[in-house]
Amino acid sequence: MSEVEEKKKEDFAKEFMIEEGLKGKARRIKIMRIIEMVGYDKRKIKTALARSTIVDRIHHE
Repeated sequence: MSEVEEKKKEDFAKEFMIEEGLKGKARRIKIMRIIEMVGYDKRKIKTALARSTIVDRIHHE
């Protein structure tokens, strides 16, 4: 069952990357990890990916 889930996550990540115009194995692995946390909602994945790739952290005063 675990192998089937991994394949499903990888296929979903590849599809998401094609739609967003993203490339790279490391980014696909990051997206697969995000899928484990937030599920298969593309809007949530996009938000989590943007948050995880912020160059400078936001410091609130």
